[in-house]
Amino acid sequence: MQNHLLLTSVFVLCALTGAAAAADSPALIDNSKVVPVTRFLEDQPLNENAPALRAALMDWEEKSKDVVDVVCPGVFAPLPDDHIKYGSELVVQFIFGSAAYQIANPGEKGKLMPAQLAGMRSMLKAYRSFLARDPSARIPRYDELSKDDEQGTLPKVLEPLVIANCKS
Repeated sequence: MQNHLLLTSVFVLCALTGAAAAADSPALIDNSKVVPVTRFLEDQPLNENAPALRAALMDWEEKSKDVVDVVCPGVFAPLPDDHIKYGSELVVQFIFGSAAYQIANPGEKGKLMPAQLAGMRSMLKAYRSFLARDPSARIPRYDELSKDDEQGTLPKVLEPLVIANCKS
């Protein structure tokens, strides 16, 4: 699986390199690449290609009509915070995880709780990957949420946060 993700990363980077040279270039990421690239970033957030992949996913996300991203900062507190190591990468991973879930499950598009849960799980996977490579990146709240995820209680913990922080 990891080799598949790496190959996807290489494919996307080839597309980035070729398309960057062309004016009015086509989208670098399309719906078929969102899930594998999101998974790659969960597993290898410090890969040398990760910044380019994040930029391509953000570009796709901004233009996509196939996902509804609701970002409720209170849900993933203590982020956003410029003083937390890898904070911006974790926030965008939340967005990517939510989007990937909606692409993989089109009938769930715009459903708040499933998308928030998917975003949180993706962000926590990336957090654990960051932490495995850089122990100084520890965020105690994310350690708690990771434990909740492992114990199967994350949906119960997350739901009141979503209700409180995602008011329209």
